[in-house]
Amino acid sequence: MSDADLSTDPPPASPYARYLAMLSLVLLFAWLSAVFWNSAKPLPPGTHVVSQTARLSEGEVEFVLGSPGPPTTLNRGLAAIDRAEQLIVIDRSPVTPELSQHLLARKRMRPNIKVVLVTDPANEAFAGTPARTLLALEQAGIIVARVNLDRLRDSNPLYSGLWRMVFGWWSDPFEEAPGQITAATWSRMQNCKADRRQLLVADDGSGGWTAIMAPTGGFAGLILRGPLAHAMISSELQIAAWSTDDDRLPPGPQMADRGVGSIDARFLTEGAMAAALLDTIDATGKGDRMQIAAEILGERRIVAAMLRAVARGARLQVLLARVRMPNSAVAGELLRDGGGRIEVRWYPAAESEPHPRLLVVRHRADIWMNLSAGDFTRRNLDDLNLGAAVELRMPARAAPARAVADYFSQLWSNAAEDPNLAEESAAGYWRYRFAEATGLSSY
Repeated sequence: MSDADLSTDPPPASPYARYLAMLSLVLLFAWLSAVFWNSAKPLPPGTHVVSQTARLSEGEVEFVLGSPGPPTTLNRGLAAIDRAEQLIVIDRSPVTPELSQHLLARKRMRPNIKVVLVTDPANEAFAGTPARTLLALEQAGIIVARVNLDRLRDSNPLYSGLWRMVFGWWSDPFEEAPGQITAATWSRMQNCKADRRQLLVADDGSGGWTAIMAPTGGFAGLILRGPLAHAMISSELQIAAWSTDDDRLPPGPQMADRGVGSIDARFLTEGAMAAALLDTIDATGKGDRMQIAAEILGERRIVAAMLRAVARGARLQVLLARVRMPNSAVAGELLRDGGGRIEVRWYPAAESEPHPRLLVVRHRADIWMNLSAGDFTRRNLDDLNLGAAVELRMPARAAPARAVADYFSQLWSNAAEDPNLAEESAAGYWRYRFAEATGLSSY
């Protein structure tokens, strides 16, 4: 027997196997690079905004509820458009037919008025604005900025890194046929990127400004007058600037003074919303009462802050939509660890209108309120999706404070406890935690 026969050395690797291994390493490195960069890249201008605190009078703040028929905030927004003489700035998705018609009519009546529409480029097949609607607005001279969502950080980074390598380099959301759910359309939507800001700012024709924040489909919202509008306009124009190459974008209005009044107001966007919510919750303690109404509640910092506040003696009422994931796991955690100071109720099963995203804190003689356009989730509070909120701090006797308190009481009385929806199992809890942390979820 020869030495060659006794050799135990493995056979030489095939050149193709080496090339395949090298290619796999290159692709893995490219994927991980895309994941890390797009999870931490610098935020574009106009995002993570914390405005200066504006002092507003009671007459400059109005909390508006919907009524039978068309939503009141929608009507008020259309009326603001009809009064404007110089500038209208809107961030809304989708663009309703009524809104489009009023914009076109105002542009025809006042050809020199500047109108800027910032909107999510979602394909019509996924309930976005029909392309023909945006085209009609553009043909009328209205500046339409379809948000370049790729400039935002990835909320689903493990998937999005792969998507950029396979689809992203050739999939253009503006070239996808409306009404058709193609592979490119579906794959783009799985990135879970969105513009969730829902606001309108317009001059009132007499030197002032009207700002409307209506994040719940028009059924409840805030109407503000005064200097807070400047921060909203500035942020929206910056987003429009990096989403379109239109050189007709107007300059922002000159900043006014902070105003005079008993209500402190701030405009907040993206991750700044989370910081404001945490500051408010962390300031609560014995004798305070927190009330939260949410479509989805899952952001870990918010949940942990709520439990700390309850441990300090605050009481908490939580109103949630009947969504199993993540609401059931969060409700189970709150009820288990809340020491009996947390109540959880659920919206009626048959309720179809959009639910508010609202935090209300009764702190001594004051009311703190945060009305948000996005869910209380990592995806909407961690500088990933575009979102906006208005924070108010005001005396509990103020008319807007009374309106908000009455609104939550009405929501709470129409809701009900449901022990079957609160899940306290370890499997459900960790399933939610994994999905929230990785972004591999629909919320």
